[in-house]
Parts: sequence; structure tokens; C-alpha cells
Amino acid sequence: MNSKILALTFTMTFSLLNCFSQDTAVKRRLANQFVRNYNTDQADSLYTLFSEEVKKSVQRPNVPAIISQLKGQLGKLVNTEFFKSDKGITTYIGVFEKSGPVLYLNFDGSDHLVGFFINADQRQKTTLKEGEQEVNVKTATSALKGTLSVPSTSDKMPVLLLIAGSGPTDRNGNSALINGKPDYFLKISDELRSKNIAVLRYDKRGIGQSTNSKTEAESTFDDMVADAAAIIRFLKSDVRFSKIIVGGHSEGSLIGILASQQENVDGFISLAGVGVPADVAMKLQFKEALSPNDYRMALSVLDTIKAGLPLQQTLKTGFEGLFRPSVQPYLRSWMKHDPRAEISKLKVPVLIVQGTNDIQVSIDDAKQLGKAQPKAKLVTIDGMSHILKEAPSDRQLNAATYSNNDLGLHPKIISTLTSFIQSI
Repeated sequence: MNSKILALTFTMTFSLLNCFSQDTAVKRRLANQFVRNYNTDQADSLYTLFSEEVKKSVQRPNVPAIISQLKGQLGKLVNTEFFKSDKGITTYIGVFEKSGPVLYLNFDGSDHLVGFFINADQRQKTTLKEGEQEVNVKTATSALKGTLSVPSTSDKMPVLLLIAGSGPTDRNGNSALINGKPDYFLKISDELRSKNIAVLRYDKRGIGQSTNSKTEAESTFDDMVADAAAIIRFLKSDVRFSKIIVGGHSEGSLIGILASQQENVDGFISLAGVGVPADVAMKLQFKEALSPNDYRMALSVLDTIKAGLPLQQTLKTGFEGLFRPSVQPYLRSWMKHDPRAEISKLKVPVLIVQGTNDIQVSIDDAKQLGKAQPKAKLVTIDGMSHILKEAPSDRQLNAATYSNNDLGLHPKIISTLTSFIQSI
């Protein structure tokens, strides 16, 4: 498999596999370490992150005063997120407790902090269109922000909750790691609104404008499920909605299945959902991508993590970021769920949608979900890709469509969704 396609596949399919890039993983850890040291007043530890050039500008005795001044004005840091990578410099943004300016952390190719400064938030702001409203849902460990698109009608209407898939994917279906904005969730919202169907899409915790107060080591897959359940409860409190349908894309399918079990919903839609446990899916991809020796090591690591045992072997470069200790609780909590067993528990109408030209999730995944839930309606859409658009079967050409901003949704996806939602 082409290495670029493999990287794209991992990034889009699994929520933590964007860390397959050791470079990204290291810089994320450094950004999180900066936050921890800042929040706990560990001036010495913070100073060790500085490059030699920064140390010349910021003397060690001045660091406590800098921390104190920033906390007094802006409070603690509550979240960090990838912002951009340009000319060898990777920038993360730190969000303070108090709204306003944000902290920019610049890391070079040698993983040194070569600059940090306070400035206005340059992240793309959410621009609300006609019929849209900003949504804020707070949980014990997250503050979730999303967009609710509501048709222009006084009648009660169904609402679809869209749950994003893997990686740093925002409410619109865009990833910070993809050079482009496919906007497939945004496009679905616009189309369904014209069919008198409301849609709520949101940024997952730690992505976009949503925050996560847990550290990476504390975070689990179940946190994502709890967030989705909280948003379902939010929708239940809105008297405008006659029915609530949950739609999960890719990894979001399993999140949606589990959240739908916890809350009484009226229907569930799986969009390109994986049909096997996470460790099984990862093993299948590793088998195709790795050498026999590396594949055997990956199998051993996955089995050890799933069993809850400490890793004994030294990991090779490339696996260190993927299987680092702080991410193992998330992986373990994710692996314990079998999508087939979970979808079989749903007692509401179920729609399973899968494209034939999806280079990340196979038709067999959809069939396995359908077999586990015999009452489900299984729809395969010819020529549809993982991001719900028309794309060629060739992997490289298919992957290129991810960055084609002008490419619309597959012609059959909206009619498929509309027909199911209106039938409930």
C-alpha cells in the first residue's frame, strides 16, 4: 500500500492514529507537558522545554513571574490543539480559562519550544448561516460546542445528531491533518434542512472549540460516548423536535450505538461504520502494511494492551507514539466494545450505509453490522467514498478527493438519509 494512503487511512479511521506520526505525537506531548507545568506552577520543568535561543531571551528566575502574571490575567490553560505546521514549525494553541487571547506554542523539527506568545485567536471562527444557532453543552469533564441547523417551519420536526469519526475531525467533517475541507457534515446539514430535518453537529472534546479537562492518560473512549449522550439529552429538552435520530460516521458509529443504548432515541444511522472491534480492525490494516516481524510485534502489543497488562518490549520508532502509555487507557476502553454485539442491542429502526469505494471501511463491515442487526436496513451506495462523496476506486485518486473542497456529496446519500428519517 502506498505510504501516503496508509497514513491517510490510519488518520481518518481511528481517533488516535493521527499519532502514528512520531513527530506529531512528540509535539503533542510537549504541548500537554507545557500546560501541566504551567497549571501546577512547575517553573523549572517548564524552563526545560525551552530551546537554547528562548532561554537566552527568558531567564530562569523570571519564569515564575511570567506564570503568575498570565494566570492573574487569563487563568489556567484548559485545552491545547494543533493549529498549523509551516516551514518546519509546528504550532499548538493553548486555550485559557478566561475567553480572549490564546497562547501560541511553536516547536521546531528537533522538538524544541522555539517560541511562545499571547495573541488573538486566529482559528477559524464558526460563521452561522440562516437557520443555524450555536450550541453549548457542558459535562463534568468537557465543554462541547456545536451548530444546530433548524428548518424554517413552526411545525415539529425530526432532528439528526451527527457524530464525527476519527482523528481531529471537527463538526463540519474537516480534519486539521487533511489539506482541504471536505465539509461533508456541513453539506448534510444544509441539504437536510431543506427537507425540514434539523441537524446538530458538534466538535468532539479537545477538537475545534470544544474543551477536555482530562489529561490524555485519563481520557477513555467512554468519555466520547458520555458526551454524545449528553447532547442527546440536550436535544430531548427542545420541544421543537418530534424525533431524535443519531447518526455516527466511521468511529462515530460505535459512539452513536452506545449513546443510543443509554438514551431513548427514535432511530440510528451508521455511516461507514467499522463492523469489528478496534483491535481486530487495526490488526487487519497492520497485516497489509507491515513487514512480518513488525506485524507480529503489533499483534503482541495490541493483545497486551487489550488484556490490561504492561508492555514489556521496547517499541520501534513509529509505534512509540501510537502505543505510548498515556494513550493505552483509551485504546483499551475502545477495544472492549464489539460493534456487532452493541448494534444488536438496539431496539429502534436502524439504517446502515456503506459506499463501495470506501478505502477505509469495507462492505464486509457493513454486512457484519447488518447480520448482527437483522431488522436494520442495509444500503450500499455505488461509487461512494468514506467521506460520503463520489470517488474512483483507485486508492490514490480516491484519497485525492479528500482535499477537493468543491466536490459535493454523493447524489444518493441525502435521499437515503431523508427516506429513512421520514419513515420513522
